[in-house]
Amino acid sequence: MPGAAAVNGKSVILCALVVCMACFADLCSAGDRCVVLVSVDGLAASYFDDVRAPLPQLRALARRGARAEGMQTAFPSVTWPSHVSLITGAWPAKHGVIGNSVLNRKTFEKITYIGDPVFTKEECVHVETLYDAAHRAGLKTASIIWPATNGADTLDWSIPDSNQQRIHDRFTTPGFADELDQAGISIRKLGKWGWDHKVAAMRDATYARVATYLLKKHQPDLLIVHLITPDAFEHDYGPHVEEAYWACGNADDRIREIWETLQTPELRDRSTLFVVSDHGFAEYTRAVQVNVFFRQLGLIKLDPENKKKIISREAWSHSSGGSAAIYLSQEQRKPENRQRLIKLLQDLPGVDAVLDVDDFMKLGLPNPVENSEQADLMLSAKPGFVFSNDATSDDLVKPLEGRRGAHGHLPYHKYMHATLIAAGAGIRKGVKLPVVQCVDVAPTIARLLGVKLPHADGRVLEEMLISEEKK
Repeated sequence: MPGAAAVNGKSVILCALVVCMACFADLCSAGDRCVVLVSVDGLAASYFDDVRAPLPQLRALARRGARAEGMQTAFPSVTWPSHVSLITGAWPAKHGVIGNSVLNRKTFEKITYIGDPVFTKEECVHVETLYDAAHRAGLKTASIIWPATNGADTLDWSIPDSNQQRIHDRFTTPGFADELDQAGISIRKLGKWGWDHKVAAMRDATYARVATYLLKKHQPDLLIVHLITPDAFEHDYGPHVEEAYWACGNADDRIREIWETLQTPELRDRSTLFVVSDHGFAEYTRAVQVNVFFRQLGLIKLDPENKKKIISREAWSHSSGGSAAIYLSQEQRKPENRQRLIKLLQDLPGVDAVLDVDDFMKLGLPNPVENSEQADLMLSAKPGFVFSNDATSDDLVKPLEGRRGAHGHLPYHKYMHATLIAAGAGIRKGVKLPVVQCVDVAPTIARLLGVKLPHADGRVLEEMLISEEKK
């Protein structure tokens, strides 16, 4: 059958040619897209449809692109675990950052992640990030105060998310502060300002200026930015109040600056903007002091001569605002003692849920047998309450002055849902998704950049992307 052999031979050559062309197209596509991911700390999804919230830019982006009804974040719903999940597409059990701060179950010593005062990115993030994958593919990457990025050699430009000058001095990309000085943008006071809420809006104005400078001067393929003003104001005044609306409007204006930069001729046709947040907010007026309860049970003992000094702990509650991590001694981990404590904790005022190992593992947290930083039990608060670490006062529930805001609660509550909006190149117009997961963000951006995230737990949000057939 020589004729058939000839046809098969041509088929093989044609297939090889198609494969080569596809590979060539992939190589050519490297660097042909610019994606900016902006996280607005504390911008709950509920603000989008609140007419009192001045969000003209975000609503315009949603009209020309896509948005989700809400986004479920990591648990506890706090900044560091949520941001690492956003940038890895993995839940905390896999990426390793399980709280803003935690305890070591063996020693009861506090371990701090928020502000990255101890760990570098390589020491605390255990899976590949989106910027790792982009850098490996030959793309340029930049980060402006994204949590858990200190020392990342896969970021071409980076400013740490820290309230300490020594961290800024050590981990800001060498020469970058000098370069920004030459452009009339100073980041020299970031360490001095720290996280003082009074300068939150000034900080965000600086971050937006740095972002627009990077886009105009260096045109990174991936830029990740963290804005913080809404979170600061909501902690001080509570959500959905006049001060919080102003802060949301201020963040919206910073996003406008970034979007307008992306509309310049050099960037317009190849740029995509994602706006996300890390958690919502709940108001509170009372603090549940679980450690006072443990003391009443005899599980925490104070020095008889110094009632402020703790001399032993069989159980300890470590607060993350709207949630608490309960660490138990070996004796209290015994099944009969554990079950007794669960029943007692369920009856505490302000407790929404008591989560045992199976419950919090379903939310993406690790098994404490495998991770000594993971608590034995977890609590989530009802709206109106937070958890306190105090063990020495007499009040089981402490009334607080004024109205404030907190997060950390179970992430499936609507008030804790985060924001997801995307517009620009590759994004379909007028799409509204149901509630999605924060781990879906990184895989979706990875698809746009043409890179892979093999360790991601999330999915590509195909519904918001323009398919190849329609391009």
